[in-house]
Amino acid sequence: MDNLVRFKLRPHGVWTTNWHADTLLGAMANAWARKEGPDYLNVFLLDPWRAGEPLFVISDAFPGAALPAPALLPLRDWPAKQRKEVKKRRWLSPDQFRAVQSGAGISLDKDPPVTIKAGIQTRNAIDRTTGTTGAAGNLFPTAFSYLSKPDAALALYARTGDDGRMYNDDELVLTLYARTGDDGRAILTEALTLLGRTGFGANASIGYGGFELDGDPVPCPELDDVPDADGFISLSTFQPAPADPTDGFWRMFIKYGKLAPEFQRIHAQAAFKLPQIMLEPGACFRTGDRPRPFYGGAIGPERLFPREVGQALAAHDVAPVQPAFALAAPMAWQKENAL
Repeated sequence: MDNLVRFKLRPHGVWTTNWHADTLLGAMANAWARKEGPDYLNVFLLDPWRAGEPLFVISDAFPGAALPAPALLPLRDWPAKQRKEVKKRRWLSPDQFRAVQSGAGISLDKDPPVTIKAGIQTRNAIDRTTGTTGAAGNLFPTAFSYLSKPDAALALYARTGDDGRMYNDDELVLTLYARTGDDGRAILTEALTLLGRTGFGANASIGYGGFELDGDPVPCPELDDVPDADGFISLSTFQPAPADPTDGFWRMFIKYGKLAPEFQRIHAQAAFKLPQIMLEPGACFRTGDRPRPFYGGAIGPERLFPREVGQALAAHDVAPVQPAFALAAPMAWQKENAL
């Protein structure tokens, strides 16, 4: 589990669903279960999640080589003219991130070479009784996201070579970090491959969220090379466990998750999870000594659903679990800034 590796995911186009670690894990588990079956799913993924001993923990997927800006970054002593920029800063380069980990000063003079941008596509609503677009005015917008370089046009996913053929741009990838051993890495690689073929998230049936792995996972021990670490930066969207550190800085949001729609046959409200408070990547916590490889835990059905929905699912031997683990990157806490 202590081995930290980096995957590159090359999107085939646009996507709708955010690449949150917990959402990715759930989608990968679903894709892997369709191939290997429910018994393997329980033994290798769900049971370890429930026990707090996952075979692997992953980060969110980040644009290019960027890493999340730590939540404590705006609390440093910045020049007045830079404070607004620092508060808005979402991504750091690897060198900037490692400098924050070690407690060194950084410069924000450069933006990441790749970022995520948003767009809107207008679509036609289909009348289910006629199979046509129906009456006029049945248009609705669908939001999507895509990788882009600064000032790039929307047609950004390929470049033209000398022979006139189109090639993927080497920098337009998503980066996913994982802590895992050999067994977990094999399962993670297979699950990511399967998910990339079917597509991740909403609108996968119309081609959104497809991707492929760009090469083999690469070790990245440099993110763990912080000799005096007494805190950590989360690289994942996660929910802290009761025993996790509480001295820190973070940004949070409320997540309205969903269960696969086929469970509505058990209970009409089974598709809708209860709102969950989640922390964004970049959350920072003081641990006092060397941090653990990961934090957080799994959210069980008793916290995911109202009692009557949970009871209805349990009666059919369905016990959903939402993995909400944080991949921890060690950091030296900023004592000189009284943080």
